[in-house]
Amino acid sequence: MKLRAGIYLRVSTFEQVKEGYSLQAQEERLTNFALAKDYNLVAKYIDPGHSGAKLDRPGLQSMIKDIESNKLDIVLVYKLDRLSRSQKHTLYLIEDVFLKN
Repeated sequence: MKLRAGIYLRVSTFEQVKEGYSLQAQEERLTNFALAKDYNLVAKYIDPGHSGAKLDRPGLQSMIKDIESNKLDIVLVYKLDRLSRSQKHTLYLIEDVFLKN
């Protein structure tokens, strides 16, 4: 059975210009990775213009709900800092959301 994958995309306006990690570039790379790994891409969670310093982002909260509802087996992100800029929040997401579910 194929793993059900979700991709998480985030940019803040400044970072998009500075780093070149546009939503389109992230989506293209993650979609290609999912296809190469033969994952079933079931959802995209997008937070354009949201700071990675907070967890209160619509796309992230939707993804967490889907993980807790067992709709995803795996989450793909372009870089870990796209998920969160806070080490504390990243650890929470990994330990209490991803691994728990």
